[in-house]
Amino acid sequence: MSESLDEIKARVAKRFLGKSGIHSIGISRADNTLRVYLEAEPDSELEELLKQIRAEAAPYEVVDIASERASITRPAS
Repeated sequence: MSESLDEIKARVAKRFLGKSGIHSIGISRADNTLRVYLEAEPDSELEELLKQIRAEAAPYEVVDIASERASITRPAS
């Protein structure tokens, strides 16, 4: 039996949240996708992490979204 989208979200968030500009992990039930919110410009390290996330999220699709952190979670300047 495969994992639910919620279970995959929890596992992926635990492993990847906070790495290389990944600041949030969400889901879209309408699209049946895992959403990865990124603050950083793509680089080789981030691309490698996204490959790992896609492999772990299968059979669900992963959508990466360029987005700044919400002001409540953004570090103080």
